[in-house]
Amino acid sequence: WYQRRVREAVVSTQSTGETIIAASKEMGFLSGYESELMLDAHCEAIKVVGEPFAVDEPYDFVERAAYKRVAELLEVFAKHRITAPPEESYALNRKLSGAFLLCNKLNAVFPCKPLFDRVYEHKSK
Repeated sequence: WYQRRVREAVVSTQSTGETIIAASKEMGFLSGYESELMLDAHCEAIKVVGEPFAVDEPYDFVERAAYKRVAELLEVFAKHRITAPPEESYALNRKLSGAFLLCNKLNAVFPCKPLFDRVYEHKSK
């Protein structure tokens, strides 16, 4: 399951909304009956979380404030989500949100993509 979640992260940095939606349906994040508002919010959240891993340049966690932008979408999720995310995603989502918050508190600025690429390459072997 984690390999598919990692694939979604990679896809999110390079994809259109249609590709993100297709991968999210396959992984059980979406049922296929969501409103356009929910689909847009889901795609935006996935893209925001994928931002640090999309560019080779250092990512500024304070300036970009990804956690705040995702938090703004939570009301849409609360009102319009039809299906709960896969159970396996909860631990990973908590770890990611904790890492984003920690990087923000530490005023972190570093290149995430090269680190991600190295780990992804190693795990894909």
